[in-house]
Amino acid sequence: MVEYYKLDKIFVQGTTYEMPNDRFYVIKKIGTDASSATHLTIDGVETGDLITDVAPLHKTSSNSLGPLDLGDLYYVVPPNKTFTVDGASGAKFRCIGQIGKLAPGEALPAQYASRFTEQGKHYLTYDTASATLASAGGTWAADAETDVYSLTPKTVEKYIANNIVMAKLENAATTPSEGDVAIRFFLEGTPLDILTTDPGKKGVDLYSCPYPPTGTTENIPFTLADLPITIEGDHTFEIKAVNTSGSAISASSGADMTMTIALVLEYIKS
Repeated sequence: MVEYYKLDKIFVQGTTYEMPNDRFYVIKKIGTDASSATHLTIDGVETGDLITDVAPLHKTSSNSLGPLDLGDLYYVVPPNKTFTVDGASGAKFRCIGQIGKLAPGEALPAQYASRFTEQGKHYLTYDTASATLASAGGTWAADAETDVYSLTPKTVEKYIANNIVMAKLENAATTPSEGDVAIRFFLEGTPLDILTTDPGKKGVDLYSCPYPPTGTTENIPFTLADLPITIEGDHTFEIKAVNTSGSAISASSGADMTMTIALVLEYIKS
């Protein structure tokens, strides 16, 4: 019968790790210090990219997210298999979960063997994009909607936005107040939101989508976990920034005013 021990280890880019013949890993949470796309490669198969913004090594006052919970999309490293951290030079990955110890002649449990087979085409990953809202010294018009993020999966792919979404505005001449800036979700050009301002302001307020959540801004991340958005192959999902202040918002004189979006997505390849 399998015995289980606690897994909480740091792995580093540039090293190839190999499991012994009686041990396996079940990785349930992942964190990294990488600021560019970095992932685990297990037995030659790439898993989902992550960055520290969405999956930091630790939960701190400057990023309340902590390591990303993989849920049912955990990773398995079976006995006798190798794995590496691939991406940013020297990047660290913190892997949290279980170490399984097999008895002589015992096979990897069926649910973990199945997940190992699927994990290269069904996993959590991240995506990010930025857009200029106003050039340095310029203004972003009242009620303007600016495209920030767009995703169109290939025919054989599907994404599900069912996790955190973060947004940050940079280089505004004056820090906007609550209710001045928002983000809106669109699927195939249709807003997943109210259509006019009669019921209230459009979109989800900027300050409700902290990038990242912190102890001094908003501890609770914005998430689509309760109402996921499925993006089928050849369909387009967009996120737009909206000026909901009722007047123009000015950029600083020294830099363009930008909006950056980052989100965690479930990826499925058929």
